[in-house]
Amino acid sequence: MKNVILGLLGCVIAIYTIVSCLSIYSISSRKNEVENCVAQVVKQNMQRYYAKEHSDAEVSVFVKQDLISQLRSDSRVSVDILACDMRTGILSVSVKEEFFLPTGTQKVIQCNKTMIVEEEEDEEISV
Repeated sequence: MKNVILGLLGCVIAIYTIVSCLSIYSISSRKNEVENCVAQVVKQNMQRYYAKEHSDAEVSVFVKQDLISQLRSDSRVSVDILACDMRTGILSVSVKEEFFLPTGTQKVIQCNKTMIVEEEEDEEISV
């Protein structure tokens, strides 16, 4: 009887360890995916629409569409454009992803990325 109880206790500990490892892996992989995707989309859209004839509202819609299409997951994703000015070169995006862990708890990951275009001005110095 003692061996049965110890065996069951060992199985419970093993299952708990496996579920904990899966939860940690799920959090880190989703966070990495969101950060990489947001950085890539912000960079691509800034290169594509900076100083072009598109309005800021159109660019905001394009950024949201790109992010939602690239973040394909079973979770709920919300995208907010915090700042968008293509004439001066500012694009700021906030992405919030809500998902459930294998333990049944809800987890929220939030990622903010801002890109600002800087231009160097060559000034001639007369001596």
